[in-house]
Amino acid sequence: MILITGASGYVAGHTLQLLNALKTQKSLGADVRVRGLMRSPQRADKVRALGGEPVIGDVTDPASLTKAMEGVERVIHLAAVNRDRGEVTMERVNAQGTINVVEAAKKAGVKHIINLVGLGADPKRPFPLAYTQGRGVEAIIASGIPYTILEASVIFGPGDEFLNTLAGLARIPPFMIVPGDGKTKFQPIAVQDVAACLVHSLSKPEVINQRLQICGSEVITLEGIIDAILAELQVRRVKIHMPVGLLKPAVAVMDAVLPKPPVTPSLLAQLGVDNVATDNATTRVFGIEPIKLREGIGFVREMSFSRLMARTFGRAEYR
Repeated sequence: MILITGASGYVAGHTLQLLNALKTQKSLGADVRVRGLMRSPQRADKVRALGGEPVIGDVTDPASLTKAMEGVERVIHLAAVNRDRGEVTMERVNAQGTINVVEAAKKAGVKHIINLVGLGADPKRPFPLAYTQGRGVEAIIASGIPYTILEASVIFGPGDEFLNTLAGLARIPPFMIVPGDGKTKFQPIAVQDVAACLVHSLSKPEVINQRLQICGSEVITLEGIIDAILAELQVRRVKIHMPVGLLKPAVAVMDAVLPKPPVTPSLLAQLGVDNVATDNATTRVFGIEPIKLREGIGFVREMSFSRLMARTFGRAEYR
């Protein structure tokens, strides 16, 4: 039995889809079962459609994890949040939630935990997302359970938040705001490639007790990403570089009043820090030739400003 936490999330959906395809192709044992842990019963049908067995629970609720872990041998831990909203905070989900998952996994005799975090997750970094995910990583490594930690740069694909947000904003003529100098470097990786790395980790002995960086094959600046989106949308915009300090007040207000703001304080802070691999394992370890950003962003053409606003006010999702 494989348990996927955060099963109704973006990366989890692609991971479930790949696991189901492998079962259909008989590349994965037909008797292998996949259980998906999610908070919302309303999304259970989505997990069933992708071949998973939904179980309702929450990484912040240890009792629900005990039930979810019954009979589980391997865990793909994907539950995470990138902003604080009421009781759902990065501290409770990313840090303490992961600690809860580790404790439940130890009691259940889990043999392998695979965890996906952002590149540079580290409790010594002054960014809430990196700090809280880093604490979770430390708990997994100290648990004594065989582990694989995968650190990803920006993840892109149909339904992502980062590129789709930029595409929605790019629909507003005549300007396009570029936070800071636009020179921050990223190494974007397609969500299909992330899912493939997660699934390969289930059967590769060489990734046991390893912390590996998974990124795309090209380094591109924030402004380069924006330029690629503008080219894909076939629109021209006057780019205005705005100091991050000037954006902070507006972003803080949006974070406080909007259900799903296009930019969060945590994301804004990290937009000024390079997010690239020092040792990219995507091809070297997993044998995957990453999809290049410009070859895989056709999905942004479906993004409109009205759709961005519908999501921002909690009336729709990107996916």
